[in-house]
Amino acid sequence: MSYHILHQFDEQWLADLKQDAADNKQKGKGLLNAFGDERPNVRRTKFAARESKRWAIVALALLLATFALLFSIDATRRAESLQQRLDALETTAK
Repeated sequence: MSYHILHQFDEQWLADLKQDAADNKQKGKGLLNAFGDERPNVRRTKFAARESKRWAIVALALLLATFALLFSIDATRRAESLQQRLDALETTAK
């Protein structure tokens, strides 16, 4: 499941990069590109915002996976405890 999520993440990232490249080719013909001072800053700001969102999603996914692992460990411990109590009740009932 995590491989599928990472694969989708990679595909979306590549699609965004391709879209940015196509947009840059079209916008490169404009008058603002000749002066060029404002566009790189805007591009860097967009890139930084997008990267920070991606890192937030990655951090959230790692946190969710950690909690899922802890929950499964706790569930296993509780199942073993329940099985021991059930075995003890069966032996006292005989």
